[in-house]
Amino acid sequence: MSFIDEELTKIRKELESCVEGLEILSTSQHSVQVKIWKTEHKQLRLLIMFPEEYPKKSLMVEVKSKSLPERVMKLIENIAEKEAKKLLGQHQVIQICKVARQFLDENMFIVCADELDAVKSRLLEDGDEIKIKQKAGSFQLTAHKNGYYMNLKFSVTDDYPRSNVKIECKATNFPADLAAMFVRQGVELSRRCVVAPAIQKKGEPPFQVKPSILPVAEYLIKDCIKFYPIAQCSICDNQTFPLDPKDVTQDIRGALYVEYVYCSHVFHHKCLDTYMKTPPFKGGKKCPICGKRIFHEKWKATPELAEQRWAYKQAKRRELDEVTDFMDF
Repeated sequence: MSFIDEELTKIRKELESCVEGLEILSTSQHSVQVKIWKTEHKQLRLLIMFPEEYPKKSLMVEVKSKSLPERVMKLIENIAEKEAKKLLGQHQVIQICKVARQFLDENMFIVCADELDAVKSRLLEDGDEIKIKQKAGSFQLTAHKNGYYMNLKFSVTDDYPRSNVKIECKATNFPADLAAMFVRQGVELSRRCVVAPAIQKKGEPPFQVKPSILPVAEYLIKDCIKFYPIAQCSICDNQTFPLDPKDVTQDIRGALYVEYVYCSHVFHHKCLDTYMKTPPFKGGKKCPICGKRIFHEKWKATPELAEQRWAYKQAKRRELDEVTDFMDF
């Protein structure tokens, strides 16, 4: 029995039982082809080819996958061929398959490598940083703008992108409730990537799960961290946040406290309070930037009640003016 025949016999007998999720597709004197499956989005095919003078020469490996990025497949090929070179003169196929499976097990982010590249190249600027923990399936990202920052933790599970990315704020110097709002919006955006809407709009294509890391990171970095430190109050047009983050007020009734409304625009508390209590009230108060109706926990009066309160306040003011005029007379 030749060396290759001996190895093929061992492969047919042992390979599927010693490598989890492996299926032998074909074996011959020239090559072995297997499929290794971990999840729907973490699976690959290995074409392992016997060169002339094997095992004095190492195996040649080709990786194919419909779900993994091209550069990840090339990386697995390089790792497998490097491992094979350590085994010259020995059986190599089973060890190559074990190495490929180990790579799938230990690298949680291989299915989203392109997303992470886009985050680094398109969203992060000088001074920002990202630290990736492949085995833990998490990465921490810190982004800055004008002294303001957020440190965010993103986590994925093995069935990503079918399950959405999880987000957690680890540290920030944005006002606590505003930072919490950013994260809540990010969580909701993440959920919408994997959960179909309750009502499908007529004419829209069927819902499909989509990766959530990039859209969530883009929202949190571009639309929040990089945007709000330079955003203007939608009423007075002055910068909403102070130049020095240490001067941010946490007093929810303070004149310069930053108020966020659901259309995503921001206001100084005093500016918004005055605006919400000044006519016109018909149809509810509208954002002066986008025209959408403003809904806020601090200003929940109906248009009718707001009108009544304003009229009452004006009446009281006229009474005081009349008393003042009488006293002057």
